[in-house]
Amino acid sequence: MKRTRKNQWNYWIFVGPVFFSFLLFYFVPIILGLRYSFYDWNGISNSRTFVGIKNYIQLITGDPNYILSLKFTLKFALFYVIFTNILAMLMALWANCALKSSVWVKVSFFLPNVLSAVICGMLWKFIFNQAGTKLADLTGISFFGVKLLASPDTAWIAVLIVSLWTGIGYNMIIYLAGLVSIDKMYYESAAIDGAGKIKMFFSVTLPLMMPSITITLFNTIAGAFRMFDVNLSLTGGGPGRSTQGMALDVYTTAFKENRMGYGQAKAVVLLIVVIIIALLQVRFTRKKEVEM
Repeated sequence: MKRTRKNQWNYWIFVGPVFFSFLLFYFVPIILGLRYSFYDWNGISNSRTFVGIKNYIQLITGDPNYILSLKFTLKFALFYVIFTNILAMLMALWANCALKSSVWVKVSFFLPNVLSAVICGMLWKFIFNQAGTKLADLTGISFFGVKLLASPDTAWIAVLIVSLWTGIGYNMIIYLAGLVSIDKMYYESAAIDGAGKIKMFFSVTLPLMMPSITITLFNTIAGAFRMFDVNLSLTGGGPGRSTQGMALDVYTTAFKENRMGYGQAKAVVLLIVVIIIALLQVRFTRKKEVEM
């Protein structure tokens, strides 16, 4: 009996701080946000008017700005998830090679992830607006002088470039850990059967990397929909609202337009969309995993 109680105390000593921190900083704000989404509230005054699902009805039927942010987020998420995972995989394969420069390759690819996303956005804003023009004058390559941030048709590409630059390194480390964990025996067996490097990748490496792919797909999908820092510091949602993601739209509605209740309704919808897409992705990729 005493031993059981001691084990329980040891369990809560280690798990308790994380569990209560999760309740305090994640679960409680979600519940409060869900509650406030049923009110008409400016976020400042003590008076709140209960409006039921009116905020959600307005969100679906009468908010063109939200539709624009949804379209941009879906387009951005599609390209971001695809390019991030492909480039991260290629970089992991490169870094996994037995080269003297592999350490520097890992550091250089992961370094942007250490920097603040806001700083990265401001840095690249300077590059796109000023440094690119100077580089075009020096090299004579007109492509460097294209003002990506000036046009609604190209600004989303600038957001994608910066997001890829900051996000590839982290996913590369996950893929690299998956590559290292693969037993060399599988490659030796495939070589005996006459498989080349390309066939080894698709028949051995890729199937055994599915647990890592599940994690990175989940991270990139959730990150694409929650993208805020780069969006705010690089374009601020402009030109116009052409690059305003769903997270930035929630921030603008709640804190700039002082419509906290309506902003919370948008946040709840965003949470539901992310959960549904992430669960479908995890369920699909988990079926593809094989045991090593």
